[in-house]
Amino acid sequence: MDKVALSLVSPLSAVPEIGPKRLEKLSGMGFRTVLDLLYYFPFRYEDRRAAKRISQLVPGIPAGFVAKVRNIRKKEIRSVRVPLVEADLEDGTGTIRAVWFGQEYLLKTLPQDSVAFFFGKPEISDFDGRLSLRSPVTEKMDPERKSQKSFHINRIVPVYHEGQGLGTAFFRKTIGTILASLWGLDFDPVPAQIVSLSGLPAWFPSMVELHFPKDLPSPDNPDSLLDPRYSPRRRFIFEELFFLEFLMGHKKKEIQSVVRPSDYQISEDSLGRFQSILPFSLTSAQTRVMGEILSDLSRPVPMNRLLLGDVGSGKTVVAAWGIFLAAQSGFQSAFMAPTEILALQHHSSLSALLGPLGIRVALMTQAVRGGERRKLMESVYHGTVDLVVGTHALIQEALSFRSLRFVVVDEQHKFGVEQRRSLIQKGDVPDVLVMTATPIPRSLALSYFGDLDLSVLDERPPGRKPVTTTIVPFHSSERFWDDCIRPVIERGEQAFVVYPLIEEGETSEIRDANSMHAALSEKWPEFRVGLLTGRMNSEEKEAVMQSFKEGKTDLLVATTVIEVGVDIPNATAMVVENAERFGLAQLHQLRGRIGRGDLSGSFFLIPGRSASPDALERLEILVHCEDGFLVSEEDLKTRGPGEFLGTRQSGLPTFRVANLVRDQDLLIEARKRASDFLEPQLAEHVSHTWEWTTLMNFIRNRFPEVEEWLLVR
Repeated sequence: MDKVALSLVSPLSAVPEIGPKRLEKLSGMGFRTVLDLLYYFPFRYEDRRAAKRISQLVPGIPAGFVAKVRNIRKKEIRSVRVPLVEADLEDGTGTIRAVWFGQEYLLKTLPQDSVAFFFGKPEISDFDGRLSLRSPVTEKMDPERKSQKSFHINRIVPVYHEGQGLGTAFFRKTIGTILASLWGLDFDPVPAQIVSLSGLPAWFPSMVELHFPKDLPSPDNPDSLLDPRYSPRRRFIFEELFFLEFLMGHKKKEIQSVVRPSDYQISEDSLGRFQSILPFSLTSAQTRVMGEILSDLSRPVPMNRLLLGDVGSGKTVVAAWGIFLAAQSGFQSAFMAPTEILALQHHSSLSALLGPLGIRVALMTQAVRGGERRKLMESVYHGTVDLVVGTHALIQEALSFRSLRFVVVDEQHKFGVEQRRSLIQKGDVPDVLVMTATPIPRSLALSYFGDLDLSVLDERPPGRKPVTTTIVPFHSSERFWDDCIRPVIERGEQAFVVYPLIEEGETSEIRDANSMHAALSEKWPEFRVGLLTGRMNSEEKEAVMQSFKEGKTDLLVATTVIEVGVDIPNATAMVVENAERFGLAQLHQLRGRIGRGDLSGSFFLIPGRSASPDALERLEILVHCEDGFLVSEEDLKTRGPGEFLGTRQSGLPTFRVANLVRDQDLLIEARKRASDFLEPQLAEHVSHTWEWTTLMNFIRNRFPEVEEWLLVR
């Protein structure tokens, strides 16, 4: 094997056997450099060490062995379209037949009397009862050579996910070639003192072991290489968590290094004046978080705070407090929501809260057009509007603020990095409050949002009625509608019905909003049935919601467009069909749309006909648990944090081997090590050293997407 000169940052075009076509495919998978490919870890392993003779083979147990080809032939079978190649193999202890489909080249590359290594799962043939192998892995051997090096045989072999038409054998050989070129590399992206303190094995030997392990941690069990306690794997789990914690701490220090005047005009009676207009009493959690915001605004550095709160915990009131303080000081605020429905809801509730205090609130969505839009933009520019509530329309270039100082981003994980930055840059180092109604476990929040100060609303406002959750078996669903939903509407209350799809998909087992709107309208002509989906334009959505809010619609069929923010006090029931297709946290969000008035609510989950026992067991969690934070912990166990938080668009690194639920012990250690490394006295010492520079450069090469994220507050 010819050795090539490569470095970690070499482009993949420098690697042998990667031509233009393969380079294009690798680029489509996100691979640019040698480093990218090294972090493409195997998802399983096969023990292909030649430890067996043919006489020792056991049906159903994969094994490798060396044998001679006694004869090889091509066979035509009418029922099989592709040609079949069949060979009889022997090793002095016995014989076995091997069969390959569509691999005629083997007639030339594996002729009679040749010796080769074979790996596969022996089976007893249904045709003649003989031991046989179907499509075994094959590599010809030179009988004159006592040993033969290969990436594919006579070793524990890594198996990679295929992609873009590139198979596991290609990744195995390519990564093996790269590692051979880098052999003896003395490099570690994790600072030396942290490697030592954490007892980590060296980077390059761990990388080699993770791709081409010499032995199994547990005898005869290749899956033991996937155990997070396996030393090389544990090293890279720690590394990923350390990078995340380092990035968060680094960004937080960058934000806190910005100094600006502390010029909020906060009087002693500010809180009393704000509370005087509230039609309800604040919870102790709301009072605590409002105090945290007040403290932030009194400091000479910008606020950068995450507000976590379960459904109905009163986040909007807390945001209104910050907006009130900004307006009282002569500053403007912006409140960005991910959907027009949610923006309309917030505009209505914030206008009701802040209007009596003389705060002028405006709405900016795509539905605001023409002269009305121009007039609104002029008002914002001249400062005659104190608060603008809106959607992505807020980030249009033409919208300019006179003195934007307080920014609220609701359901912030639903916005991309560039969108958040565009809004923040419209102000002069504004204070930022990001909110989510997705109750994120504290460990996850501290990790993925460690650049933000964390506030948690962990109380429900007094008087909030409970919601009963019931799982309705699929076979009982037809009777259920008349028994459980009809009485709700006849009492003068309203109900939601939620579906995972807008229109019919490939399988009839998954119900959709359009078809069921038609079916329910036909079933109950005496009731007023509405339809709300994400494909409707702004005017249609607003009209549908207004009709439902005014009680002109009895039953609203919808998709998850109503997941957050929709507040209809008279809606007391919700039905979710094909409930197994939703995440637990998402279902909990939907549950929060009902029981918001003086009446208790009923939440009905109807799983699909083919829902698995595991899916039904998962739904049972909602029946017994109303605490969103506990629900989210369970949800996180079955869904990755990237999917759970929408972090694929956040610019943060995605984990290859770490798991925030499973690896919490390493997460705590990584956070401590990163914090110590970022301490002012230590940071000053290393800020210009090789280690600091190497770490930042490595992270930027390993995760090019973080460059943009680092620029956004």
